[in-house]
Amino acid sequence: MKQKWIIAVVVVLAVALGWSLMRSNETTTQPGTAASTADAPEINWRLASVWADGTFLYDVDKRFCDLVSEMSDGKFNIKPFGVGALAPANQVFDIVSNGTVEAGGDWPSYWTGKSTGFDPLATVMYQFTGWDYYLWIYTMNGLDAYNKMFGKFGMVYFPTAITQMESGIRSKKPINKLEDMKGMKIRFAGKIQGMVIQKFGVTPVTIAANELYEALQRGVIDAAEYSGPHNDDVMKIQEVAKYWLAPGWHQTASVYGVLINQKAYDALPDKYKTIIDHAARLTGHEYMAKYAHNDAVATQKMMKEGITITHLPQADMDKIEVAINEAMEQLIAENPDYEEVIKSQLDYMKFMEPYRTALGEFGFGKNKKFFPKNLKLDY
Repeated sequence: MKQKWIIAVVVVLAVALGWSLMRSNETTTQPGTAASTADAPEINWRLASVWADGTFLYDVDKRFCDLVSEMSDGKFNIKPFGVGALAPANQVFDIVSNGTVEAGGDWPSYWTGKSTGFDPLATVMYQFTGWDYYLWIYTMNGLDAYNKMFGKFGMVYFPTAITQMESGIRSKKPINKLEDMKGMKIRFAGKIQGMVIQKFGVTPVTIAANELYEALQRGVIDAAEYSGPHNDDVMKIQEVAKYWLAPGWHQTASVYGVLINQKAYDALPDKYKTIIDHAARLTGHEYMAKYAHNDAVATQKMMKEGITITHLPQADMDKIEVAINEAMEQLIAENPDYEEVIKSQLDYMKFMEPYRTALGEFGFGKNKKFFPKNLKLDY
C-alpha cells in the first residue's frame, strides 16, 4: 500500500512541476500567450509593498508587476510602490482590504494581529522547507488556506516567492547550547518564535530591520535573526555579530505574496485573472532559485571573512521541537483559524512521511518527531 502512495506522489509531483515549468516557459518566451488580450480593456492598478524600494523582496513585487504587463501586452499594468510611498507597512493590509489600493506585497505573518492563522502561511519553525511549502500550496490545497484566510477580509492571495531556511541567530558571543542563550535579548520576528524562545529564558525583542546593525553595535540586543545569508550580508550584520548559530530552526522557510482586493479582482476579465496567476507562479519559480543561489554566494563570502558557525547538540534541538509543539497546542486551542491552517500543513507532513523516508539522504527536509496532541490528523 505504501508503495502505491509513493508512486502516486511521484506522479503528482512530476505532472505538477512539469505543467508549471511548461507554463513558465510559454509566458517567458511568448508574452500574452497565457490569455489573448486582443479585445481586453486597459487597466491600471497600484501595489503597495511592505518592502523598501531597492531590496530583494521589493524586486519580487516589481517582477510580478512587470510580468503582468508583459503577458497582457501592456494593457494591464500594476505600478509597485515601496513601503511608505502609499502607506506604512502595518497599514498595507487595511488599504488593500478596504479598496484604497488594489494590491499589496507582503509576508503574511505581519497580519497575526488580525488572526494567528496568518502566521503559518508565512513561515513555520522546525517544519517546512521551501520545497514543502511549494508542494503543499500547489498539490495539497495549501493555496485554499491562503484564500480562505485573506478571503475573511475581502481579499484573494497569490504567492510570489518561496524562500529556504533563514540563516539562524547572529550573535556577539558563541552559542553552543541552549543554556548559552539564557538571559540574552534577541531580535525575533513571528508569533510562535517569540512564544518558543521565551521558554528558554530569552527575551525576544522587536526591532526594525534598518535598526539592527546599530542595535547590535551598541549592545541594545545581544543577538538577532533577520533573514537569509544574502540579506544578512546586505545589512552587514556579520560586522557586528561574528558568530552564527545554524541552522535557522526558527524559520525553516518563508512565503511572500500579493494580496488583491476581492472586488477589484472580481471586476477583472477572466483573461487578466489567468495572467495574475501565471505571473505569480513564474515569479515564484524565478525567485526560489535566485534566493537560494544568492544565499550560497553570501555564505561563501562570510566564511572567507572569518565568521564562526556553531550548532546546538541534538538533545537541545529536540527540546526546541517539543517547545514548538507546546506552543502549537496553545495556538490551536486559542484560534480555529490557526488550527485549520496548521492541520492542513501537518496532514501534508504525515502524507509525505513514507515518500520522504524512502528518499533517505537524497531527499528533502525531515519527518516530524512530535505532533500536537490536541490535533486529529487525517493521515
